[in-house]
Amino acid sequence: MSILPERLKEVLGEKIYKREDSNLVKDALIRLDVNASEAFQEFYIRYEGPFWEEYVPFELLDLTDGENNIESYTYISREKLNFPKQYLFLSEMSANAELILDTITDKVYIVNFEGGDELLLKGHLKENWATFYDFLKDYFCPEGKTCVR
Repeated sequence: MSILPERLKEVLGEKIYKREDSNLVKDALIRLDVNASEAFQEFYIRYEGPFWEEYVPFELLDLTDGENNIESYTYISREKLNFPKQYLFLSEMSANAELILDTITDKVYIVNFEGGDELLLKGHLKENWATFYDFLKDYFCPEGKTCVR
């Protein structure tokens, strides 16, 4: 039984979003040395991006597919910005901000790089979504629509 929002089946029902090789996801998480939430893992095991919805103004990257993906951006953030390994960069920078997942707490943040990054690293930035599941609901299932698990 799926632990993802039901609406994802509708929104991502096209074959283009179906992931063919779930081992790519498992291998990427091992390489990144993170233990992401069940919702995160199931989402990327089932679906392959990138994704774009108008409700959250960021392109949600695929974990492994394509040149620009979560794995590559996370490695860059670790090497160039000294981010701890618990953080996954879920998007490309847009208006000097990115979506970042804390894999320890499962919180998702919109982090601007005009001080928000420092607040995040100090533990003082308020999350935008309490869980990756909540993020998925808002990203694909905006308020006012039926989005029940």
